[in-house]
Amino acid sequence: METSETPVQPQIPCRYLRSKEMYYQGEQDDEFASGLYWCGRTQESFGPDGDACGKKQCCVNRTCYLT
Repeated sequence: METSETPVQPQIPCRYLRSKEMYYQGEQDDEFASGLYWCGRTQESFGPDGDACGKKQCCVNRTCYLT
């Protein structure tokens, strides 16, 4: 039986998304990750468009997104 599953493309976060883990370790998805993110453009927990920053939020559907 065939299924119509499309492969899930990994989301590449915006180049301005920052977290403290990226400065001291390569992996951001470990059990001790803080989960705190900020924008390198605004230096706040929200982007230039006013929406919250996060690994899942800062993706291609944002107006301020840059690869």
